[in-house]
Amino acid sequence: MAAIPANVLAALRQRFDALPAPVTIDYFHQSDSGLVVPGGGRRAPCPACAPAKAALEELTGVSAKLRLALHEFHAEPQLAERWGVERVPAVLLRRGRGFPPLRFEGMPGGHFLQILVEAIGAVARTPAAPPEVAASLDLLGEPVPLVVAGSMRHQAAAGAAAAAWQLALYSPKVEATVVELDTFPELVGRLGLREVPATIVAGAHGFSGVTTPADLARFLLAVQRGDPSVAPPRTAPGSAVAIGGGPPPSGGAPPSAPAAAPSAAPVAPAAERVDVAIVGGGPAGLQAALTLARARRTVAVCDAPAPARNAASHGVHNFIGLDGMKPAEVARVARAQIEAVGGVSFRRAGVANVERAADGGFVLTTDGGERLGARHVILAFGHRDEHPDVPGFAECWGDTIISCPYCDGFEHRDRVWGLVVPAVGVSATPPLLARHWTDRIKLFLGDGVEIPDELVARLEGFGLAVHRGAIAAVEHEAGKVTGVALAGGETVPVETLLWTPKALPAPLAGRLAGSLGLALDEQGFVAVNPMQQTNVERLWAAGEAIAPTLAIDAARSGGAAAMLIVQGWFEEPDR
Repeated sequence: MAAIPANVLAALRQRFDALPAPVTIDYFHQSDSGLVVPGGGRRAPCPACAPAKAALEELTGVSAKLRLALHEFHAEPQLAERWGVERVPAVLLRRGRGFPPLRFEGMPGGHFLQILVEAIGAVARTPAAPPEVAASLDLLGEPVPLVVAGSMRHQAAAGAAAAAWQLALYSPKVEATVVELDTFPELVGRLGLREVPATIVAGAHGFSGVTTPADLARFLLAVQRGDPSVAPPRTAPGSAVAIGGGPPPSGGAPPSAPAAAPSAAPVAPAAERVDVAIVGGGPAGLQAALTLARARRTVAVCDAPAPARNAASHGVHNFIGLDGMKPAEVARVARAQIEAVGGVSFRRAGVANVERAADGGFVLTTDGGERLGARHVILAFGHRDEHPDVPGFAECWGDTIISCPYCDGFEHRDRVWGLVVPAVGVSATPPLLARHWTDRIKLFLGDGVEIPDELVARLEGFGLAVHRGAIAAVEHEAGKVTGVALAGGETVPVETLLWTPKALPAPLAGRLAGSLGLALDEQGFVAVNPMQQTNVERLWAAGEAIAPTLAIDAARSGGAAAMLIVQGWFEEPDR
């Protein structure tokens, strides 16, 4: 981002010096460190963080009325969660008790710099809502999440963001986040956007273009009340721009709708056909199958006969009703419950490809060459773990080498833990988070992994020892970790290793990108919008096909996809 011109800074100085009260700008960023942002899992380094910080320092440096508070995302995970920060760089403006902060994610430049300046002034003055806006906001029940996504190069994006932020300034029941897509282009496919700026309400309802705060407030109220006839609000003509720079398509489709995708030529329909085919028989796929079966849909679940990724686990944890059950037992019980409902066939076969059929549905081809037709397809094939080539790792994996503290931390409570960050950019649990389960923690930083000196000092203040160098071997007795041997010759005794392998997308995801034009995120996982839709019509994705997650969340997303499919049949019977 270019430096702010001197004449602009001079004007801002006069404006900010006249503020009636000081304003603190909270900035979450990620330093050039080997530790990965908590909750981000596969997140890559943050190239936008440093220039965003420089721009904010330049902005706040013009007046004593402004203060910049810096927060390391990986060092303050609880604060980031409390304030709703999901990605970095992120800028927050806090108004007062009971009001959620105004959130901005991305580079605060271009047209977005203008609305940031306006918001700083509004936060200091605590504006009151005009009567026509207050009439709708006062009737809201629960808080409504509101997201505006757009480009800092598009002036209309600033208008859409300003409308959302105004409502959040007027009412604590509106939680507004502005996302700058130039920094996060992967969100275009993940959210299924066709036009920008896009306004997304409660994760599922949206529209493109710029509307007034009054019309936006009325739309929020209609969405929250569940009005089935709710229509997008009026927008300024020409304020929406099609993704890719072309003219906006007519009709202004909401950002929750799937975008069209290029695909290969359709193939002949298969002789055997079901309503929905599910690729994968884990928690996401099985929950989807149960939901669809209970809605009297015909379903086929295709699951490769190879052992499940979590087969080595001693039990599924943090899943109410199933806590402690082995994965194979969970699958057995789930299948029995689904078979009791009926309408679902289970195929012990992997899926080699999914193609568009000439009748508008899909044709799945199994590894054995069998063909199956389906009106809808749910991708629930999970992901793969890339285990390190370290002696002793395989023998201890799933026993005393664990990957998730929420899954297995309780069973390893009060033991001596080793937290492993083997390389730059690899997912790792924040050390201070692990103190929920044990206060005897040793941090192992692989070659090239560096963390800020202030974080090292903070960790050591809590009694956490920091060891540097690659792990040459895991020492163990019959699969029970006793220590790690570092490449430099040092041996460090530990009892449990918290070591998250690199998550790799299933190979089928890449093949579908070619055969169907399926959109993938920057790591190769399936991109979906908040309604579990991919960019290919009637193709859905759930669970760890999207990103590594807990079993209970995978099941939730599979059930959500199934319910949305059923709802679609109700709304459009010919589907």
